[in-house]
Amino acid sequence: MAQLKEIRDRINSIQGTQKITGAMYMIATTKLRHAKENRDNNAVYFAALKNLMERLLRHLPESDHPYLRVSDKPKEEQVHGYLMITGDKGLAGAYNQNIHREADRLMAEDGGKARIFVVGDTGRRYFRNHNIAIDEDFEFSSGDPTHHLARMIRSYLLQLFRDGEIDDLRIIYTAMKSAMEAEVRVRQLLPVKSSLDVDLSRDVPKDVYNEEFIFSPSPDEVIRAVVPNYMNGYIYSALIESFCAEQNSRMLAMQTASDAASTMIKDLNVQYNRARQGVITQEITEVSAGAEALSGV
Repeated sequence: MAQLKEIRDRINSIQGTQKITGAMYMIATTKLRHAKENRDNNAVYFAALKNLMERLLRHLPESDHPYLRVSDKPKEEQVHGYLMITGDKGLAGAYNQNIHREADRLMAEDGGKARIFVVGDTGRRYFRNHNIAIDEDFEFSSGDPTHHLARMIRSYLLQLFRDGEIDDLRIIYTAMKSAMEAEVRVRQLLPVKSSLDVDLSRDVPKDVYNEEFIFSPSPDEVIRAVVPNYMNGYIYSALIESFCAEQNSRMLAMQTASDAASTMIKDLNVQYNRARQGVITQEITEVSAGAEALSGV
């Protein structure tokens, strides 16, 4: 009987966990649907903004604007800025671990010094647990991507770049390739000249319209006005994309956990029925043996 009770308690415990994973699956599904709507609404604006930056850089005359200037410091003296977008919570498969792994790889590969800026509690906990210094003034949550949050992040990081506290800035985030697959992406935001795949020394490609640009009042003023907006768009797009990937990863993880729970419950039910049948058989044997003993008296 003790074995039956133990199996029944395990079944009840797993069923309770399954209810939790099922609820988390539904919550992640709802959040993912809203996040995808925001991403789709933002996609057209960001695509136009990125196209504008590519056109500006293609037609931009030689400029020594701080946003375009590549650091001439020796590699070992450069300070690299890393903006990492992680989740506030776990239970999302390998979503957060993939970001941490990519950041570790980049820092080891780049050398020099690093300033780490993390959006999301899991990233902050990871680096603190590994005794890696992060920027204590940069405490932002990834749970509610907004334009206001993107502007706050942009203003903080752009000021550091202008003041020379960082020599470049890269953003590390997760993007959904499909409903079943996500990938970690790394993009350089500053200096802007290096952040887009545009070679200013080459001729204009044949499929690009050879337009004439007039920079008013000056190229530097145009760059000064456009780059902050470009960074706003890119950071907000990355926040939304990461949030979509996080909710999708959590949804898949909870679905996998629920399926595993169903399999475990099925196996435990088989064990329970076998154990119960064994107890019944033993009781019948004992009754039969007792009846036989009484009949021989």
